[in-house]
Amino acid sequence: MAVFDRQLARKECCMSLERAPLTRKMRFKIPLHVLAATGSSLVLLTLAALLAWQAYSDTRKILLSSVDESVQHIAIMMKTQVRQMLDPAEGQLDLLSHQNLARADSLAERLAELPTAQSILSANALLDAVYVGYPNGEFILFRRLRDATVRRVFRAPQEAHLLVQTQTLVGGKMQGEYRFYDQRNRLIKQQKRDNYTFDPRERPWYREAAASKESVIIDPYVYFTTRAVGTTLAKRSSEGAVFGLDVTLRDIDAQLTDLRITASSHVAVVDSRNRLLARDNGEPTYSVDENGEAHLRQVEEAGVPPIVAASALSGAGVQRAHKKAEGKDWEVISAPVPLRAEGKALRVLIAVPHDELFHEARQLLRRQLIIALALLAASIVAGIWVVRRITLPLRQLAEDTKRVAGFDFSTREMHSSRISEVDLLAKATQQMKSTIARFLEVSAALNSETRLERLLQEVLNDVAETAQAISGALYLVDEPSEGLTRMLRFGDNVDSLDDIYPLLLNDQTQAQHPGYRVIQARRSVTARASEAAPELVAVPLKTLGDTLIGVLTLELPERALPHGQGDSRLAFVEALASTAAVAIETRHLIEDQKNLLEAMIQLVAGAIDAQSPYTGGHCQRVPELTKLLVRAAHDAQQGPFAEFRLSDEDWEAVHVGAWLHDCGKVTTPEYVVDKATKLETVCNRIHEIRTRFEVLKRDAEIHYWRSRSQGTSDEAAWAELQAKWQAIDTDFAFVAECNVGGEFLGEDKVARLRAIAQRAWMRTLDDRLGLSRDELRRLEKVPPRALPAVESVLADKPEHLVERMPEEDMHHYAEHGFRIKVPAYKFNRGELYNLSISRGTLTEEERFIINDHIVQTIVMLEHMPFPKHLRQVPEIAGGHHERMDGRGYPRGLKREEMSVAARVMAIADVFEALTAADRPYKAPKTLSDSLLIMANMVRDAHLDADLFELFLRSGICHVYADRYMMAAQIDQVDIEAVIRLATDSQLSDEERKALIQSICDTARGATATA
Repeated sequence: MAVFDRQLARKECCMSLERAPLTRKMRFKIPLHVLAATGSSLVLLTLAALLAWQAYSDTRKILLSSVDESVQHIAIMMKTQVRQMLDPAEGQLDLLSHQNLARADSLAERLAELPTAQSILSANALLDAVYVGYPNGEFILFRRLRDATVRRVFRAPQEAHLLVQTQTLVGGKMQGEYRFYDQRNRLIKQQKRDNYTFDPRERPWYREAAASKESVIIDPYVYFTTRAVGTTLAKRSSEGAVFGLDVTLRDIDAQLTDLRITASSHVAVVDSRNRLLARDNGEPTYSVDENGEAHLRQVEEAGVPPIVAASALSGAGVQRAHKKAEGKDWEVISAPVPLRAEGKALRVLIAVPHDELFHEARQLLRRQLIIALALLAASIVAGIWVVRRITLPLRQLAEDTKRVAGFDFSTREMHSSRISEVDLLAKATQQMKSTIARFLEVSAALNSETRLERLLQEVLNDVAETAQAISGALYLVDEPSEGLTRMLRFGDNVDSLDDIYPLLLNDQTQAQHPGYRVIQARRSVTARASEAAPELVAVPLKTLGDTLIGVLTLELPERALPHGQGDSRLAFVEALASTAAVAIETRHLIEDQKNLLEAMIQLVAGAIDAQSPYTGGHCQRVPELTKLLVRAAHDAQQGPFAEFRLSDEDWEAVHVGAWLHDCGKVTTPEYVVDKATKLETVCNRIHEIRTRFEVLKRDAEIHYWRSRSQGTSDEAAWAELQAKWQAIDTDFAFVAECNVGGEFLGEDKVARLRAIAQRAWMRTLDDRLGLSRDELRRLEKVPPRALPAVESVLADKPEHLVERMPEEDMHHYAEHGFRIKVPAYKFNRGELYNLSISRGTLTEEERFIINDHIVQTIVMLEHMPFPKHLRQVPEIAGGHHERMDGRGYPRGLKREEMSVAARVMAIADVFEALTAADRPYKAPKTLSDSLLIMANMVRDAHLDADLFELFLRSGICHVYADRYMMAAQIDQVDIEAVIRLATDSQLSDEERKALIQSICDTARGATATA
């Protein structure tokens, strides 16, 4: 029924290609360009907006130009003001440097120049002090006491008008003094100031002036006494004395308020190091530290972000930029104010808010925009009727387009439009929806099919039904014959097609066959054998790489594909054929990859079985048994596995995991796996020990002949020789017996081995000759012994210990979550150590190497880039040596931590090992013996009890036995007794023994007894 519904939907979708429903026919159509004139109003509005913006921009430019002119004026004015402060001071400094102060050697001579200093200070109100520093460190300063702050600092008498600060060398020691004078230069008070001592030669004004022939200007700073901001002018006289004048910059503050361009503007003056000298708000530009010293603030400390932004401007001349600060737009300006014609300069920083600067421009723009909006409103009212008439069908098309975007391809009636282009668009949209719907339906069907045969049938059916074909056939390229092979057919007339056009086999006589012509032209072709014959269309199946993989041949009704403008259905069929070709090629690739993976798996498993004659067929039989038991769990309808189900992908994971469960064995050395005797490595070292015993016998014989030559009794010496030979033979026979490793080796035998090891033999050849690099490396720590050397016939030597590589230490295993004990050495080849093995032939180190194969299996598989559905392969393959109680290896997992497939692997691995008949070192066990052993393993929580019971009740053990076990191994098994023995934890020892006896009796065919 579902197939019928799907075919019906296909036919309805195909029919929709030929109809595009509209509600009513319009008598005439209006071209869209007729309505283009309605856009003129919008053009006018756009032009008005552009003109308004242009006017606004021009106004901004005018205002900015005005700002530039104002800044230029401010810079000139500030420069003039600064020069008015500094030029008189420079003249006075030059005059002062030629006075007697420069030549005065004594304090009296210097004080005699008091009137001169008084007249200089009185002539320039901006001067705070006049001072002179001498090359010997002496100093004199004349300071006018002009305000209360200075008087308070120096504690000046009330009538004092002038302060003279001196420091003079007296008796080789500098002595400081303060002298206060009134307006008539009469001394009022004289104080010795021992704490008033400093070296003027270390001051910046002295150093800079001493290094220059001209007067210098020091960077502005805060005067210690007056806290006024000023600078120092200094000049060196020809006699070497340096004169200095302190010039305050206090008048600059009063001018800054008048320099504001707008009410909210900010103005500041900074020096070359961005230190504040003056601000428009009159706030202090300095700060006082904890020592009481005043320092000019950096501009960042003023707390005015626009001024900080202005200070960041660099470059010569006036600089202006647009900055964002305090959430507003600002125009920031930096204008230099040179202190002299060359050299140091101050900078005037101005920040003007845009909302004030461009207020008038924005008012103009606002008025123009209001006019433009009024025009726009009138245009909207006038054009709304036209727009509504135009947009109604377009809105419907937009809604349909949204539905298409949401993968809704259902058809509905639409209003037609008088605009011809809109009407054509509506019809095209309807056709597009139908085409896309059909294409997506077919593509989804193709992509959802995973089996190649069914996919090919889907391709043929979908394409044939879409094209409304009478019949059709699908050919695939046959690479060996370089021709086409028909794979599938559609309809009832396909046989007649091949009668007209026989199967193509790369024969030139088939040149008229459509498939042949497709191969030649690599495009769709049409053909007709005769006027009465149906029309045939052949469409190539090409992949994305333009590789031809097949041909679709369709028989179409007469005039199904009209010539001229072409048929949209043909293009649709070609698009479907291309999609189908990609799907087919993808399935081919997937099949090829699976086949390649399967071949690699078989190759690895075969190589492992071929590596050792003792495990032949193991890797082939375990997967078969695993899949049998997993299938039984999958098919269970009740019990613990009633809910256990596997998908096709899960089955693939089980298959791969089972075949690769022992892939780590490729890393296990053969001589370890095949070790038949305790002393065997690559060869059996018993031969080396036999030679030593032969040497002992030769030594005894030599001793005999020597004693005879010395006159010893013939009979006594001969009897002694026979006794020695007998003892040596006996000891070697015991060593050889221990080497075989058949029975348990007790402590008494180990003690005898140690006693035999006391026998010594003489070595006369260097034991380091002819060794490999690794053997020599193990002997590096062992000092060579002088020859001849006496050695034991059995020994554990340091060179017998083979170190483990760094990547093989226990931390490496712990990082991967493996809970196994790692031996200290990779190999211990000590002779006594190996011969003392209590059971079997393997040492602890060799047994670890063999057990390590499961570790290597997990590591190898976890490093393989398995696809998502095979990510469980390492867990399935690597869990068959785990135990249900967590005492297995390598990770010590418990039952609940293992998947069902991993637990099945453990049962399959054990059962195959017990029943295998291709192990030359052991006889194969019977079916009953194997199940008894496994029952005990279940009781010991080694194997899963539920799976073991399923293994028995489902009869899988007998299915496997019939396939892979010898007839002599297959005996009678009491299944219920074995299950009870494995799962009943309440059995007493007597009941358990009786149950075992019953199972054994059943196996022998005897009557069971209580």
